[in-house]
Amino acid sequence: MKNSTITISHVFNSLLLICSFLIIGLMPTISQSQNYRTIDAYMDDFVKNELFVKKSLMDYSITIVESQMYSRTKTTAVRIIEKLEKINTIMRNSKNGFEGNTMLKDGFIKMNQKTIDCLQNGSLILNDYEYQSSLPLSQISENLNRKENELITYYQELKNFEITKKTFALNNRIHLNGKNRKNILEYNAYQNILFYKMNVIDEKLTAVINAKDKKGFSDCLDVIALMHQEIIIKTNLYKNDYKDTTLNDANVAYSNFIVGQKDKLNDLFNSYADAYNALQQLKNPLHPQTNLNIDAYNNAVKTFNINKNLFYTVFNSIQLNKVKMYNNWLTTNSSFLKNNGQFESIYDRYVYND
Repeated sequence: MKNSTITISHVFNSLLLICSFLIIGLMPTISQSQNYRTIDAYMDDFVKNELFVKKSLMDYSITIVESQMYSRTKTTAVRIIEKLEKINTIMRNSKNGFEGNTMLKDGFIKMNQKTIDCLQNGSLILNDYEYQSSLPLSQISENLNRKENELITYYQELKNFEITKKTFALNNRIHLNGKNRKNILEYNAYQNILFYKMNVIDEKLTAVINAKDKKGFSDCLDVIALMHQEIIIKTNLYKNDYKDTTLNDANVAYSNFIVGQKDKLNDLFNSYADAYNALQQLKNPLHPQTNLNIDAYNNAVKTFNINKNLFYTVFNSIQLNKVKMYNNWLTTNSSFLKNNGQFESIYDRYVYND
């Protein structure tokens, strides 16, 4: 699953970059806001930019999800950082606002900086499957929890800006008609990280299988079982966020499949690993080359090959099915964004009080 799991990072990275693009799109209105005579004109222009960019970037995200070009997202990340740093410099050196109120500008700068920090330190860029699989399980679990917490913190900063925007609107007698549902990018990111976490552990499982590590295999299956319980709990919490539950259901199905590997592989792998270890002992050069030892060695080779073939017949079949489920998840993810990435008209979202 090495190629497949790496592709997951392409999808997740592209979704995270959308949020960064969103920040850039708001800049044109804010930079000119000091010239507005009325709050209505200020907010109208502000929201037109916001909603236009949201739609454009959602279309862009779907394109990246389908093309799976990680090089494109990586190059874009560098460009985003440069633009955000330039925007923050300009905004810090200006007095833009509406009638001296810089609340939106200040919140905007803070959100920009959070995005810059996350893109620079790589905390939200999930392209480290091979590296993670080389680590001890305890460290992998610690890293995964840290990444998820950083993701939550990132979206909390975006929520803080939304709160700032609402406060600004209320202070200027503007009512926001926003729909009471989770931001689609946040929802999608949380679904993505569940998928990422399960695939990291599954990649580790493949690594310990290749190493014929019985204890590592058992420990991996235990972690997968715990992670499966976590995914079931969280997807149960997410299932009512959108009427479209296809992505949620795909995560549940994939998690069920990964955890179900234990029943199919456990006994076969242990027999395979035992046969391998027995063979290695007979290869010890200290053993005298007697006819009895030669017969024992030949029998051990035969037993090893039988158990190896039995294990890999099942394992390879599982891998083929896993690739199918993985591809189905990608398709579902793309369709979910297409079907739910629409944004409200500014005339529905903002109502001005007399």
